[in-house]
Amino acid sequence: MMHPMPYATSDRGVDLVAVERVLKGTLPHTELEEDWKRYAARHYSGSAESVGAALGVADRTVTRWREETE
Repeated sequence: MMHPMPYATSDRGVDLVAVERVLKGTLPHTELEEDWKRYAARHYSGSAESVGAALGVADRTVTRWREETE
């Protein structure tokens, strides 16, 4: 899995600042495009339940997205 450069604000078109803010709860998940949600599910640690709640998707969806990259 490729990781963004340290201090990068985007990775392959994904706004990492927006993703981080959604996961911290300071920006509503509705601000993220689906591709950005998939990115967050795959690259950020945390239980599928907690990441799913932050992203506004089911924990099963997070699990499926994570499995697609394995």
